[in-house]
Amino acid sequence: MTDLGSTPLYQQIYADIKDSIESGVYKTGDRIPSEAELSKEYDVSRITVRRAIEGLCSDGFLNKKQGRGTFVGKSRLYRRLSQSREVRSFSSMCKDGGVMQGAHLIDRQIVPARPQEIEFFGIEEGALLLYIHRIRTADEVPVLDENIFLPYDWAATLFSMPLENKSIFDTLYEVTGRRPVSSTIWRISAVRATVEQSSRLDIPVGDPLIYTINHYVDSGGNPACIGRDYFVGSRYELSL
Repeated sequence: MTDLGSTPLYQQIYADIKDSIESGVYKTGDRIPSEAELSKEYDVSRITVRRAIEGLCSDGFLNKKQGRGTFVGKSRLYRRLSQSREVRSFSSMCKDGGVMQGAHLIDRQIVPARPQEIEFFGIEEGALLLYIHRIRTADEVPVLDENIFLPYDWAATLFSMPLENKSIFDTLYEVTGRRPVSSTIWRISAVRATVEQSSRLDIPVGDPLIYTINHYVDSGGNPACIGRDYFVGSRYELSL
């Protein structure tokens, strides 16, 4: 273990194990040594080891499995957002990250458009929107609670089309001819997982989520869709 002077022991152990994960000493799915083994290896109490392990679990590097031990978690997805607001689909991020994307349909509804949506899409008051709710996964690990809105008149066929394990951006282009390439509105905030999100994303209630609102437009500046999405904080990163 690297000597970091006055750095608390549990933080040193956290950093040491994290370095071992990032350097490939421990790979995704590997079981790390038990608390007793780590306590002996680092010559510290099990309480100190447990604090380091809990921190690594909270930050998504490790996962505890009841009765089996502690294992290296899936790598975070990494998305770089430029100043130009260029966007990428979740499917393309998974492809670049070398993981298998998945999409599981939760719900489809026809809902009334609200004032901000009416203004963005340029539709009449009283118009209806198609709301699509899916959970997106990377190598079968839930990462994103996806919520897409677009005028029903534009894409009524999406109400009955198969949407399992498909890119929503590709499907929108296929149906409407509009592929999201940038955002006119892009907002980010931190929220906590609700009971329903906890179940669907396989995380504890109250865990941090990254909530984003995007008003997507196509290459011609035409409105494409609105996304209101919740990313699992420990499984996704934004670089600004």
